Order: sequence, then structure tokens, then C-alpha cells
Amino acid sequence: MTPRRFHLLLIGLVLTIAAGLYLASGRPASLLAQQQVQKLTPAQQADSRLMRLQQKLSQTPQDSVLWAELGEYYLYRDNFDAAIAAYQQALALRGGNAELYSALATVLYYQAGQHLTPQAAGYIEQALQMDPDEVSALMLLAADAFMQADYARASGLWQRLLDSNSPRVDRQQLIAAINMAKMLMRQP
Repeated sequence: MTPRRFHLLLIGLVLTIAAGLYLASGRPASLLAQQQVQKLTPAQQADSRLMRLQQKLSQTPQDSVLWAELGEYYLYRDNFDAAIAAYQQALALRGGNAELYSALATVLYYQAGQHLTPQAAGYIEQALQMDPDEVSALMLLAADAFMQADYARASGLWQRLLDSNSPRVDRQQLIAAINMAKMLMRQP
């Protein structure tokens, strides 16, 4: 395999993993349906979603689910500080929650340029203490291991996710990621 082809495969896998994290959130299908019905520009759709969330939050400010949705909105808009604030508000209202800790870790990971900071690692640890099979936390650890060329660890984490039989994971995507990691482990 040529170095150029190897790098293209590596970039493709990393993009696939990032897309997997997004798909694991369960939001793409609802967003796609909403886009098809409304026929708005992407900016208009984002503004509309934000306005709806803000309106709902003004009516029910103690709804931790809405705060988490707002955090997700800000994460995908790369507004990391606002995402952190929204997820922290959701945690304050709901109390300790593995998915929210994973979400905070994800924000910090992307805010740091896809580097696992000590604070993000701490949130992942909290999430996994509450739920040892928390999908987003394990996916983030696997993606980071892969980015650090620790293919054995990435493969092991993806296998753990496969073995969990969680409906939140894309089995085909995980199998492809595991196979890619194993192939890269064999590279000189």
C-alpha cells in the first residue's frame, strides 16, 4: 500500500468515526426529515432550531433534556463555550448522568482540537463509573486512541462496543473500524 493511499484510508476512517459519534446521538434522522419538510437554507434551519429550543426553555427552564439538546446544538455549531454551559445546566438539573458527562467530554475534546484533556478524561471516567458501556464515552476513547496511533486499544474499545449489543452503535461501521485498526497494526 502506498503512503498516499494509507493516509487517505486513515483520513477516511477518522471522518467515519466522527460521523459515527454524531449518528450515535440519534439526531440525524429527525434533522433530515425537518430539512426536507421546511426547505430552508442550513443557516435558517439552525436559527429556527435554536429559536424553538430557546422558546421551549423559556417555558420550562427546569427541563434538563432541553438543556442537553441545546448543548448538542451548540456542539454541532462549534460554539463550545455555550455547549459546555448548556450541558452543565442539564447536569445541575438532572444530577449525575453518564450521557451528559460523555457529552461534556466530547465538547472539551473537540474544543482542544481532538486532544483528550485531563478534564475531558475526568468526565469520561465519571461516565464510565456510572455506566461501563456508555457508548459515547467509549467511542470518544476509541477515536482518541486511533488518532494517537494506538490501534490495539482503539480496536479493543470498538470490540467492546460491538459486544455490548447497544442499539446506539452502527455495527457495520464498528466492524470496518476494527478491521482498519487491525490492518494498521500490521503496517511496519
